[in-house]
Amino acid sequence: MSKSPKFMVFHLKELIYTFILIVLGIALIITLVLMFRKDTTTSAPASDCTYKAGVYSSYITLNGNPMEIQVVLDDNHINSITIENIDDSVATMYPLVKPAFEDIANQIVSTQSLENVSYNPESQYTYSVLYNAICDTINSAK
Repeated sequence: MSKSPKFMVFHLKELIYTFILIVLGIALIITLVLMFRKDTTTSAPASDCTYKAGVYSSYITLNGNPMEIQVVLDDNHINSITIENIDDSVATMYPLVKPAFEDIANQIVSTQSLENVSYNPESQYTYSVLYNAICDTINSAK
């Protein structure tokens, strides 16, 4: 057996394709890591800001008539919760909507919490629909 040197011949085109493939693979891995990592940078610590300040709205529909729920928040407080654009037909057909809404809104604003909101058992459905809409609106601000 002779020990003759073995030569490998690479074509320049194959080297370029291999280099491009490696660069694209590294770029894909970096992109995936950046996309799926948890974002640890925040503008303020969680203990300092509870909400993003602003006016938040959501809509609920009763019998085809939309009502707008507006929640005004600053960084740490729920300032007000109001119901806007309530049609007269909704107020007539559902007389418990306004008092139930005002009751829930007053409880949430006074306690600054969505927990332990009491309601009248006779109008449980009305309270639950309004409470869920208010919670969704406030949770969108977190």
